[in-house]
Amino acid sequence: MPIKLIFVIIYFLINFSNVHANEKIYFLDIDFILNNSKEGKTIIAKLTDLNSQNIKELKIFENKLKSQENEISKIKNIISEKELNTKIDNLKKEINLYKLEKNKKVEEFKIFKDNELKIFFEKLSPLIEEFMKKNSIAIVLDKKNIFIADSKYDISKDIIEFLDQLN
Repeated sequence: MPIKLIFVIIYFLINFSNVHANEKIYFLDIDFILNNSKEGKTIIAKLTDLNSQNIKELKIFENKLKSQENEISKIKNIISEKELNTKIDNLKKEINLYKLEKNKKVEEFKIFKDNELKIFFEKLSPLIEEFMKKNSIAIVLDKKNIFIADSKYDISKDIIEFLDQLN
């Protein structure tokens, strides 16, 4: 009797452990989609422009500080020690203002970037779901989380074409 039970258990394990390999599983490269879709390119352009403007403004401030430093170096032997210390203190205050401004711009850029990407991905998710339904795809994985896979399962370019047709 126990032998029959073992055979029955083995039979059920063999029958129920079969994986349904006909499920469609694909992957995509989110970074590729961001960098190559129309909307993604628009976001990248906005971020690049804002970053360039921030760098330009900070460079102007930095040049002003260097100019003040050079001025102090030129006149340090001519002016009194009290005047020199006053100019140095003023320069230190300006440097601190520069650091605060730089940190503020970096933080504002980070917030802006995170917000733009969040909006992009909120728009992207339902569109990918629609693409999945249209093409009977069961699972889509991010390329970053895949160790190795055949490139024929990469749907990044297909997603970009689908997104660009909708926009």
